[in-house]
Amino acid sequence: MTETPSTSYAARALRLMVAVSLLGVVFDMPIAHSAQDQAISGPSFLCGSAGTAIERMICSDPELAARDRTMATLFAASHTDALGGGMSQQQSLQRKWLKTRSEECSKGEMRSCLLTEYDARFNELAVAALFQAPDVALTELARESPKSAPLYEAIYRYATIEDKVDRVKSVENLIEPAFNEFHDKPWAEPMSDVADAHEAASSDENFSAFLDVASIGNHPLTMPCSALVRRPGLIEVLDAAYGGAIDNQLLWSDCEAMTPKLETVDRLTKAAVSAQPFCPGTIRFSLARSFEKTLVAVRLHRTDLWRAKNLDVSPTDQDESNDDPKQDVDESHFFARHPASIRQAIDELAKYYTAHFDVPSALAREQAAKAVSAIIFGAYDLCEWG
Repeated sequence: MTETPSTSYAARALRLMVAVSLLGVVFDMPIAHSAQDQAISGPSFLCGSAGTAIERMICSDPELAARDRTMATLFAASHTDALGGGMSQQQSLQRKWLKTRSEECSKGEMRSCLLTEYDARFNELAVAALFQAPDVALTELARESPKSAPLYEAIYRYATIEDKVDRVKSVENLIEPAFNEFHDKPWAEPMSDVADAHEAASSDENFSAFLDVASIGNHPLTMPCSALVRRPGLIEVLDAAYGGAIDNQLLWSDCEAMTPKLETVDRLTKAAVSAQPFCPGTIRFSLARSFEKTLVAVRLHRTDLWRAKNLDVSPTDQDESNDDPKQDVDESHFFARHPASIRQAIDELAKYYTAHFDVPSALAREQAAKAVSAIIFGAYDLCEWG
């Protein structure tokens, strides 16, 4: 039997009832109701403990309370990372959102501000929660973006239906209206060899091309990282397709938010990118997209996609003087000025590969060194090719 978004929701809802108790940590307040009670009335927190004007407003307004309950469900569903073995970065993102909500909505027209802030966060959480709570996520996506919601459901079904015949039929029906809307437009050139919606749903390559073109054609999408984990071939959606500024409008994934935090790797990546001069011309958008695909490949342990070179990480007497990117004029200078950061990034990534992908420690370190090499050389390619 082919799974639909509703057939396994009961089991997922049971998990969410347990996970929702974690929200008290994030919202810094006790949870008032169980998951079942939340579906009835009131926000996700105890109104008797509401201590701010914002909390009191949410408690007094049924629409805001309903938004808060939905957010609690989506957040609980996105708490686990896309790899299924740890915590995503949604908790820290939620704290940042709460801080912004407090700062922005404590002044001016509070109710309209709260509605705006909830809606802005809902889209991110709905995409993140799509594979854990598809019913709730798709309902919210349909409210936020009616034209894009069927395509998100198509992504969900494409990545979860194993039988190809069933998968193609289901996805075809969902994407056909959008396909017919823009398949003959000038900017649909990446789909020039795809005859119809059936063919668009028939392979990773064709479906990826369709999603990219759809994202440009007034169907803005974010690629759920969970889809890339379940259907690895869909990573083609992150390729540059046009060789110009329009590539910046294609799908980006939420893999950074939906995988565990790699603080050292992220700092090293930022340092390598900061060392690059401004790239002239619109080709920089395509180069940035290729680099983003490399970063996603590193996080998802896609060793087949790394373009690594030899990387000397032997200890040196060079000071870790990395506060002036202008001195990192090429890869050799960067290596010489960041030896400790490079070794630490390799250590962090090796532990990540062992913990999340069961890679033996010696092999994990070898792969991590290649991944860090791919990041550094990829950053320098941003302008070397521009």
